[in-house]
Amino acid sequence: MNWLVRGGFMSSVNEKSGDRRIRRTKRIFKTHFISLIREKGYKNVTVTDIVGRADYNRSTFYLYFKDKEDLAEELVTEVLDELNKSFRRPFEDTMIVDYKLILPTSNTFFQHIYEHKYFYGLLKLEDTIPGFREKFLNKFKEIFYAITYINNENKEINLDHFNTYKMYGSYGVLLEWIEGGCIKSPEEIAENLLEIFKTKEILFKLK
Repeated sequence: MNWLVRGGFMSSVNEKSGDRRIRRTKRIFKTHFISLIREKGYKNVTVTDIVGRADYNRSTFYLYFKDKEDLAEELVTEVLDELNKSFRRPFEDTMIVDYKLILPTSNTFFQHIYEHKYFYGLLKLEDTIPGFREKFLNKFKEIFYAITYINNENKEINLDHFNTYKMYGSYGVLLEWIEGGCIKSPEEIAENLLEIFKTKEILFKLK
C-alpha cells in the first residue's frame, strides 16, 4: 500500500517536472522565433533557422509544433489571452471602477505590454506574423467592448459610438507607445491615458 502511494506521488512529480520542461522548451523556441522575425521578417524564417538558433534538433521542434505557422498561432494566442487577463486582474473584486481611484502602478495591462514589448514590437513590422495586427485589434475590441461606461449619476452612457471612440483612442495611444519602443514606463503611460479619460472637453480651437 505504501509503495503504491509513493509510486503515485512520484508519477505526479515527474509529470509536473515534465510539464515544466515542455513549457521551457516551447518558450525557448518562441523567444528565438520572435528574434528571427525581427531580424529577417516572418516569410524568411524557416524551421531550420528556429532550431538552429534555439540549439535544438528538428525532431524536438516537431514534437511540439506542426510547423512555424503552428508555433506562430500558439504564440499569438497565448500572449493575447494574457493581455486580456492582465486588463481584468486589478478589477476582479469590483463591479464599478472609479477613475479617481485607479493608481497607475496597479495597471497590470500596461505592465504586461511592457514586459512583452519585444513581442508587441512585431506589430510595427511590415513582414510580421500573418493576421497578428487583426487579432491584436480584435482582442483590444473584445476587452473594451466589455466595458459599460457610467456617468456621474451612475447611469449608463448610451451615446452611439462612445465605446468605439474610447477604444480607438486607447488603441492609438497604445500603438504609439509600442512603436516608440515603450520609452515611457507603464506607470507613466497609464497615468497619461487615465488623465485623457478623465478630461471633459467643452471647447476646442483650431490653429
